[in-house]
Amino acid sequence: MKEVLLAKSSGESLTAHTAWCLKAGRALLASLPLPAQERQQLESDTLLAVALHDAGKAASGFQRVLRGEQKDWGGRRHEILSAAFASLFPDIAPAVLFAILTHHKDIPTEGITGEYRRTRSLPWEQLPWEDDLTPVWQEMVEEWQKNKEPFRQEWAKICRALRRSDLAYPSQDLTALALSRIWMNRSTGKKGQRRFFSFSHRYYTSLVRGLTIAADHLGSAHHVPPSIPDLKAFSVLGQELRPFQKQSGDTEGSAILRAPTGSGKTEAALLWAQRNQRPNGRLFYILPYTASINAMYRRLGPGVSADRPGVFGVDNVGLLHSRATAALYSMLESDQDACSRLDRQENAKTLGKLARGMWFPIRVCTPHQILRYTLRGKGWETMLAEFPNACFIFDEIHAYDPRVVGLTLATAKLVSGWGIHSLFLSATLPEFLENLIRQALGQVPTIVPSNTLTRDREILDRKRHALKIHNGTLLENLEDIIRAAETARSTLVVCNHIRTAQLVFDRLRNRFGPEVILLHSRFNQEDRNDIEEDLIANSLPKVLVATQVVEVSLDVDFDQAFIEPAPIDALVQRMGRVNRAGRREPASVVVFTEQVNRYHLYCECSESSHEATCRVRRSIEVLQSIQNPISEKDLVDAANDVYVGGYRGEGKRAFDEGFNHPDIIDFEGRLLAGAHQDWVEQVIESTDGTVEVLPKCLVKEYEVRRRQGLWIEANALLVSIRTRSLSAIRAKLNTSTDPWMVDSPYSSTKGLEL
Repeated sequence: MKEVLLAKSSGESLTAHTAWCLKAGRALLASLPLPAQERQQLESDTLLAVALHDAGKAASGFQRVLRGEQKDWGGRRHEILSAAFASLFPDIAPAVLFAILTHHKDIPTEGITGEYRRTRSLPWEQLPWEDDLTPVWQEMVEEWQKNKEPFRQEWAKICRALRRSDLAYPSQDLTALALSRIWMNRSTGKKGQRRFFSFSHRYYTSLVRGLTIAADHLGSAHHVPPSIPDLKAFSVLGQELRPFQKQSGDTEGSAILRAPTGSGKTEAALLWAQRNQRPNGRLFYILPYTASINAMYRRLGPGVSADRPGVFGVDNVGLLHSRATAALYSMLESDQDACSRLDRQENAKTLGKLARGMWFPIRVCTPHQILRYTLRGKGWETMLAEFPNACFIFDEIHAYDPRVVGLTLATAKLVSGWGIHSLFLSATLPEFLENLIRQALGQVPTIVPSNTLTRDREILDRKRHALKIHNGTLLENLEDIIRAAETARSTLVVCNHIRTAQLVFDRLRNRFGPEVILLHSRFNQEDRNDIEEDLIANSLPKVLVATQVVEVSLDVDFDQAFIEPAPIDALVQRMGRVNRAGRREPASVVVFTEQVNRYHLYCECSESSHEATCRVRRSIEVLQSIQNPISEKDLVDAANDVYVGGYRGEGKRAFDEGFNHPDIIDFEGRLLAGAHQDWVEQVIESTDGTVEVLPKCLVKEYEVRRRQGLWIEANALLVSIRTRSLSAIRAKLNTSTDPWMVDSPYSSTKGLEL
């Protein structure tokens, strides 16, 4: 009996794998926001590409590799054989051949040799052109011919799965590719792909390629994507609408939403999304920090707790950021035995992969995930299928650095032509940012609570804080903080630097013992998760000493706060963790005029110009002029006053660089089908300038977890530190290990001490 041709080393047959890919492909195509007449040709081309994409795996050498009879196939590419077989069918579209040929590798890179070429792009020497049929190609054809008859039988089954009885097995043998060589030309000359083929041809070809790759990935995992739900079918508000929320839900098209913390801003944004969703339109909810993204994912997807279910349900919402798999792992319930933890790890890995692919109709992500597509990083083609007619919600855009703001607004401008609507929301959005948004999107409306309507006026008039400005540093006033903390239920102390926070923590621990908790970014992920979960789930500690991580990651409500100086928007976020709902009398918030550390964290201009802390100084001056207790309107006015000049100096240069990025503003001219820009990963993922190290005291535990196969739990022991801190710990850092090891004290109460 003849052995069945395989597609996977797991033993899955070529026919079975292709059938799964076709099933996934049909579901993907059905979920696209396209009219039926546009989808018809796209469906025909994409499904044909999917049906043919693995035909080359029939080659005898490739089959031996899949059966474990030989190690590899000498670098030969099965997809080139697949495209050659597809070329035998008359009138096959170039987009179909291109998708088959490039569904694993980019188009060739002439002039680049070695590792990059071997791993990233198709090898020129294997591509068969009529005037250049190389010896390696002839060898590949001979191996494919050996399994010609069994593949003929497989092809008949694949045609049934494709529902195409007209695709009879070709009578001729494999020869050359029926595809113009110009498609492989990366140059910008007249015979380069970008000059020779129109934008519409390159766009459509990229779309077919992206859908083919997505169908292959989902089919390989036996995942068939769900249909896109109607957002209106879900309830986003459990109470009576405030007028500004109703206005948001009635607004069609892009808009700006500014409303105080705790007023129902998120609900208003979701009502806007319900109003603006088009048929099969997806929703991207974009936040600046992974901690706030994780919290929003819980709120929209699985829910915060049994009595607080998610708005749209776990099946509809995906989590997308660089550490999403680890975050999902910590959210999934599991017993403590290694087997169940391995299952949880696999589930988290699967959910993370699905969020990166075309699966979840709602994605909660960082702006970098959107920018990775428009700057054409790896996998950028999926945006051509997912972005049209989508809704983008950009939350807290004021927290992005100027360059990312520029890139984000340039992206919003680009995709607005694809039927996409964008909502920008914040508690304190300075007028200059509103003007920049309108520069990108035109005269979009601003939705704000109204002074003339009772339920809106309630939140505008709400006065949550009694603000005091104290001279000196936090440490110089520590005795006053201790006396105030003795009589309060809960106190928040926010420092600008980790070292300052650790010093303050030590001093307060001497007085209050274990009732003092420390939170900053130099804990490993496991300990930080434990601290944050405890803060949210249980009663607040007597004192929480934290860095700026508290600004975005925690839904907490302290009785009072003592805060180091910072720009107005950061101060507003810190104050938002005190008397959060405004149901109590105005709470005491003390802001100090000086910080302990000499390094100015919030540096926008050069030190030599004496403007390094201009935003901070100006914020203190403006807050000093406000009468207590302060209202939400006071804080908005303060933000406008501080940022009246907009970005300046280096910030202005960085914004302009992002807003005028050539890959976005000349998207049509620069679109190159079949290639991604490798540098995007480094630029986008390295904006925070951090590296991960393993404390020496945790090495043994790390190794135990790795041996058990628990790589997520092992990586949860790593600590992120700023690259600028490396020089100070060079003598304690061992960079010859993987991961790097640092010989500095670490504990679950203080984190890493450098």
